[in-house]
Formats: sequence, structure tokens, C-alpha cells
Amino acid sequence: MPEQELYRKFARYYDLIYQWMDYECEAEFIKKAVEKYKISEGMDLLDVACGTGGHAFYLHNSFNIMGLDINPEMLEIAREKLPEIKFMEGDMKEMDLPQEFDTILCLFSAINYHTTLEELEKTFKRFYDHLKPGGVLIFDLGFCTENWEEGRMLVDAVVEGDLQLARISQSQLYDGVFYANFVFLVKEDGKMDFEIDQHRMGVFHTPEVANILIKTGFSTHIYNGYHDFPWDNVSDERPVFVCVKL
Repeated sequence: MPEQELYRKFARYYDLIYQWMDYECEAEFIKKAVEKYKISEGMDLLDVACGTGGHAFYLHNSFNIMGLDINPEMLEIAREKLPEIKFMEGDMKEMDLPQEFDTILCLFSAINYHTTLEELEKTFKRFYDHLKPGGVLIFDLGFCTENWEEGRMLVDAVVEGDLQLARISQSQLYDGVFYANFVFLVKEDGKMDFEIDQHRMGVFHTPEVANILIKTGFSTHIYNGYHDFPWDNVSDERPVFVCVKL
């Protein structure tokens, strides 16, 4: 099955599966972090791996936003929500835009789609090159070695009208890579569908990620989830990085 094919098939269920996401709260954290750390004067923001525009919805009144995502079906949904924003199809690993930004976001585990530190370093360099001096990069590690729980079973269930959906996965790590096989069970209009949505995600040691950022030229601050206090390596919260281009 080609990479991302099934992800595209289930893009229209994305917002239902993740309806528990507190985009508004995370957007408030982002606005505060940008106000605190950004030195550049503009408000141009690039939302990398923007998905269906969940964060952009709560940020577009404060920033001049451009969205980038590899998935065209996700972008179609984002454009319906926010027709005033420019959304572009593209891969963060190959990003080469004719513009610099004051803020770059890469949220909700998107950075984990790198499976080696070498690959991650190349993308950080691309982010650095697309930021203005004094600009801010904000991303999170949805998975890291400090919060990894081997064998954990995750189940998401949605019932809405005649739609019944369940997504099941189990955390299993092989040589630092999470081979995420999401089993989808969908019943809609009386018809049952079954698919496996396959993803490969890197699980990194947080200090190693911080060292790469420093090597790239960022000053780095790590927060405990989207909260205003430093990351705690024994917490279940994801580390959230706020990085300033020096």
C-alpha cells in the first residue's frame, strides 16, 4: 500500500477522531510564546503539517498564516474552514519556499515522521533557513523515549448519526521507530469498512533533539506540554520546544 494512501482515505474522519484536541488552548500557548521570544518584527507564520487547519482556525486573527501539508485531502478540508488562508501541498523534508517567516509551527507529533536524527537535523536546517533572524520555531514531540509506553493499546471511538468509527493501535517500538498500524473499523450508511492505516514514526531522546537544535543555531526552551512551566522528563506530557533563530 503506498505511503499515506490510507491516511488520505480517512482524512474526512480526522476531525471526528481528534475532537478531544484543545486547539484553542494550544493556540493561546503559541501566541504567548511568540510574544515572549520572537525578536523579528513581522507576524508571518508558516504552519507546517497543518492538517485540517485546527490550529490555524484559532491563530489566523493574530498572524499572517500560510499552511503546508503533504496530504491534499486534509488541505481540502482546511480550505473549506479557512478560505482566506493560503494552503499549499508540500513535504517538510523537501521544503523550499521563496519566503522567510517570523514563526514556524510543526505540531501534534508531525515532527515524529522523521525516523532518524540525521533526517531530523536536515529538516531543522530547512526550518532555520525559512525563519527570519529572531524568528521562532515551535514544535512538539508526541512520542519520545521519556514518555514511551511499550505495548499500550489505544482506542478511539466515534458515533455520529449513522456513522460508527473505531480506530485501534498498539505501541510497539523497533530500533527506535514506531510502526504505527492504525486499524480502522467504519460503519456508515449501513456498510462496514475495514482498513489498516500505516505510519512510521521516530521516537527520540529529548536531550538529543535539543542538542541538534543548538547545533543548528537555535536557542531552545522546552515546556511541559502546552503549559507555562519547564518540561519534566518523568511527566506524561509531551515536550514542547520553543526555539529562537539566533
